[in-house]
Parts: sequence; C-alpha cells; structure tokens
Amino acid sequence: MAKKGINIHVLMVYPALTECPEQGVFEGVKYTFLSDKKYYNGNFLDKLYFRFFGLNNIRKFIFTEKVDAVLSYHDNFLTNFFVKLFTLLTSIPFVIDKTEYPYGYFQMSKMRQLLERLNLYLFDGFIVISNTLRDFYSKISKNVFLLPMTIDPDRFDGVSGGEERGQYISLTFGVHNRDGLFDSIITFHKYLNKSQKKSFKLYLIGDYNTLCENFPECYAIKTYVQENGLEDRVLFLGRKPIEEVPVILSGAQCLITTPTKYVSGGFPTKLGEYMLSGVPIVATKAGEISEYVTNNYDIFLCNVGDLDCMADKIIFIENHPEKAMIVGQNALNTAKFKFNANTYIKGMLEFLNSIKK
Repeated sequence: MAKKGINIHVLMVYPALTECPEQGVFEGVKYTFLSDKKYYNGNFLDKLYFRFFGLNNIRKFIFTEKVDAVLSYHDNFLTNFFVKLFTLLTSIPFVIDKTEYPYGYFQMSKMRQLLERLNLYLFDGFIVISNTLRDFYSKISKNVFLLPMTIDPDRFDGVSGGEERGQYISLTFGVHNRDGLFDSIITFHKYLNKSQKKSFKLYLIGDYNTLCENFPECYAIKTYVQENGLEDRVLFLGRKPIEEVPVILSGAQCLITTPTKYVSGGFPTKLGEYMLSGVPIVATKAGEISEYVTNNYDIFLCNVGDLDCMADKIIFIENHPEKAMIVGQNALNTAKFKFNANTYIKGMLEFLNSIKK
C-alpha cells in the first residue's frame, strides 16, 4: 500500500527488544515505538504508566494526523478499548487483522469466550486470511474482508545456489507442531523404499530443539530417523537466517508439506513461499489449499494421511523432472497473482471506505 502512495504509519505500543531507532521508515512504511525500553525492567505500576503513555501518543496521533482508518494486530483489551474510544470520537473505522481464531478459544469456558467476544465487538471490521475465519468472524461483524496470505513477489529474484548440496527435497517447519514434520519424514522414508534411483536427500529447515521442548513427543522423530538408518539422508539444518532460506528452497528438486489440518483456522503461509521458488511442490490437501491451487497443474496434491501418494508424487518428480518443472513454473505464476498483495489493494481500500462512520 505504501508503494501505491498511501500513507502508512505503524505505531507500536511496546518498545523494541533489539537495538533500533525509535522511529524511522522501512520500505516506505513509517514506524514509531511509543514506549521506552525501561518498560521491560519496570514493576507493574511502571508498565501501567508506559502503557497509558503509549495510548496517549496514539490518541494524539489519531487526532492530529487526520487518520482515515486504524488497523490493529493487537488483542489486548485495555489497548483496544481506548483506541476504540479514539476512533469513535474521530468517526473512523477500527479494524483488526486476524490470521487465526482467538488463541485457545475453543478450549475456553463459556464465560471466557464471552469476554473474548466482547473484546472482538470493539472492532468495526475484520481482515482475515481464510474462508474458515471469515465464517467465524462474520458472527461478530458483517464487515469482513478476505485477504489471502500475501507474499513479497520479489523474494526469490536473483536467488541461486544449492548446487553444492546435490539433489534434495526440502521443507521448513515451525515450533508450533502444526507442520506434520513426522509425516514428512515417513513420506521420505516411503520414497526411499519405493524409488529405484533414490536420488534425493531431505533437508529440514527449522528449530528442532525448540519444537521438542514445546512438544516432547517430537523427540520420536529423530529416534525414527536413527532406528531406520536415515541419518545420512535426513539432515536437520536448524534455524537459518531469513536471507538463506530462499537459497536452500530454490536449490531443491522438490518441496513437501504434510499438515493434517489447520486448527487455527488459518492458511499455510509457507505454501506461498514454496510456490514462489518455482520448485515443484508435493502437499497434503489440508484446509483451503485446493481453493487456490490445482492438482497436477501448479502443485501435486494428496489426501491428508496418504503418505504413499506423497511418495509416489516425489518419484514422479524424480523420473520426470521436465514435466515437474512446468508444474513448478505454473506455481510461481499462480503465487505472483493469487498471493500478491497488489492484487487485493483496491478491494481492501474499498472495504475500509465502506465502513467509514
């Protein structure tokens, strides 16, 4: 939006944890930290003071800068309550971006769910990442805009490398245990058992130790690798700097992802990055993936849990690299349109204007 000439200013209630200027401009977007770093070392009263100090700065900004709309990523009731008052007084919409259900919502008591909904009722509208979330938040407000996962279309421009690693499959995983990492490794093992060529290794990008600390059952993954003699084939690369990830992904012959479901109601954000690499992808048909991609055209899809199908698709890529690369190129073209923020700017602005007070 900033590249389209729209004035965007990000106000952050909490101070930065790292050393960076209190205010500045990043890729055309202005930003300001509203609280002093002393916030993190203060007692309860100190933190309350800094919180209200930050809220007062938000108030002054909204009233003096002639803001047209406020978009929030903040779930804190106190902050939301006061910002709601400021937007009511200035007759501008207060909208929140939601990529998931409220955290732990379906495990909450009825009373806790009611309190959560009261927080959500403070907003005039919602920007969501999936149809599932659109259905959920439509029960709170009629003003809901579907903004699919968006990507930086230039992220892989000029990226090359990976040749020194030979032929390999790759994937990224998080520490939330939603990526089906164990299923991905079993899929790779099945590929090795079925393939005559056995050309590929498997490179895993992510913080495995933290994943296991959060979910001790994940220690079984390395046990499986060791018990099946896969140590030379399955390589844990650990966390990688953000600029190195595209190099590893774009150098692969295949990328895989095996989630079983999206309990958060969200969308597999890694899929857009995978597609942007131009490398053929094998994925389980979880969530709303099939609403954006087409099997055998810009992705290879299998039903959730059908790991034999996943292995067979990998073998197809191994045996027919030219055909597979056409699918990868189609994925790149799909991503640059369907997951490009520029595709949705006009609709998003119309949405915000439609709910102006």
